Amino acid sequence: MPTYAYTAKDIGNKTVKGTINADNLQAAKTALEEINLKPEEIHEATGDERNETDNAQTDSDMFFKPSTQSPKQKGNDIYFPIVDTLRLYAGWLLVGYLVAYFLGSYQITRNLPFEIPYVSAFLYSNIILKFTLVCFLFLLASSIQKLIKGKVFSAIVLTILCVGIFVFVHINI
Repeated sequence: MPTYAYTAKDIGNKTVKGTINADNLQAAKTALEEINLKPEEIHEATGDERNETDNAQTDSDMFFKPSTQSPKQKGNDIYFPIVDTLRLYAGWLLVGYLVAYFLGSYQITRNLPFEIPYVSAFLYSNIILKFTLVCFLFLLASSIQKLIKGKVFSAIVLTILCVGIFVFVHINI
């Protein structure tokens, strides 16, 4: 896969230089646009350009500077914000819990030719129910936060609301 050198503008209108691996020039341009970079110049990288690092951004800018919820790129590496990574893990965890609930409900209502021992335990466990609720509340709150494009105040309000819902369910179950 060829390597392309690029000069682009980021969301803050700063010039970013780097390299990206892509099948062709159009794929490189599309990949840059997907990570919110506006390409100014793209060409196949020379040997020296392949070894260069991104001088436009420092490591502290890459990891500690708040910005949008899209992936960041430095050289050939793409970094995703921690919230997106946690949302991915919480989503898969929630799917796993829901599959266990569906299998457990089905196992209780109909006779299966086999038995899955841990499914019944998942179905009747209060702690698994609470973990499922926490995953759902986290995904709901982070989706609302993204939808309203909120800042710190809205994140604090959503957090307090979700903790309140969790405490209410915890007290009543």
